[in-house]
Amino acid sequence: MKIFKLPDLGEGLPDAEIHEWHVAVGDHVKMDQPLVSMETAKAVVEVPAPFDGVIAKLHGAVGDIIDTGQPLVSFEGAEEAPKEEPKKMPAKEGGATVAGNIIVGDTVLEESATGIMPTGTQDKITRALPVVRLIAKKLNLDLSHIKASGTQGEVTLDDILQVIASQIGTTASTSAKAAVPAGYTPLKGVRRTMAQAMALSHQEIAAVTIVDDADIAAWLPGNDITARIIRAIAYACHKEPALNGHFDGKSGSLQLSTAVHLGIAMDSGDGLFVPVIKNAENLQKEALRALINRYKEEVRARSIPSTDLQGATISLSNFGVFAGRYANPMIVPPMIAIIGCGKLREEVKWVEGKCEAHRIMPLSLTFDHRAATGGEGSRFLAAMMEDLQKAE
Repeated sequence: MKIFKLPDLGEGLPDAEIHEWHVAVGDHVKMDQPLVSMETAKAVVEVPAPFDGVIAKLHGAVGDIIDTGQPLVSFEGAEEAPKEEPKKMPAKEGGATVAGNIIVGDTVLEESATGIMPTGTQDKITRALPVVRLIAKKLNLDLSHIKASGTQGEVTLDDILQVIASQIGTTASTSAKAAVPAGYTPLKGVRRTMAQAMALSHQEIAAVTIVDDADIAAWLPGNDITARIIRAIAYACHKEPALNGHFDGKSGSLQLSTAVHLGIAMDSGDGLFVPVIKNAENLQKEALRALINRYKEEVRARSIPSTDLQGATISLSNFGVFAGRYANPMIVPPMIAIIGCGKLREEVKWVEGKCEAHRIMPLSLTFDHRAATGGEGSRFLAAMMEDLQKAE
């Protein structure tokens, strides 16, 4: 019997949730035939068969969470997986992909700084997934000094949180296997990962929020509100570039970007998705609207490629389409800033001796005060208002 273990799905996540099985016990499958759809934090990813064989056992039911490197499917009569070279998982064209090299069968996987390698081919290292290494680096934690609780001896996100908890005198855990209080339902999929990201943001970032109003009474009919907001963000990034980029808290260093890769928050029944509009400063309003509409459809269908959810240098939450005037939106590290746009309103203003009804757009800017000064944040917001208050 050969055991195929859940590979690293290429998104730096420690586990994935079974979304749908495409095979059953007794089925004969061919190499690269889809076995199962796994739900990660941001996408539903199809995992193909690593070789020909007959399914002997499925390790889990729909809704179960499987740790990376743990048994997923057992085969009868399967040929030995090649030992010399890792097998690269094929990408699903037009959708989410499985990336990275894996070795299938009974080989134990070990994560290094450069990828996954068979046990015994490296010097002794600390096992950990990329996302765990990244978080440890940002929190200035030495993985080799952290007690590993993973099933294959790897340091997990829970282990890091326990270290943090011991330092601040509290307890913390994100494990789906932890005891769930009576009457509670454990978070899964996107919502579980979102909760972890928000906890990290609250723990790490020195967030400051400033608010103001943009008077958009001069707008000509037919303006696309979201496209105008994006244009204003791009303009502000040009005028005050200090907020567009990443901050490394461990080294206290900045990596600013001349290109505006805007993460735009989209709500769904499964949780929050943040697709990224690459080079937003170069896109006209028609192209922006077409891309936003495509992202909305892909988020709704859970078919958005993982590459479209990566690389943001600044982000936008247009929560005003639902309700709310001002907010204190959360920054996802390593980004420096997020803009929130509230619900539009009409306000009476005294203009040249008479009252006029003006349309007002409330703005909230949250930025990491470790990376940017109050002056830089204020100038950024002022630049946004300047662009928004133009007629077109």
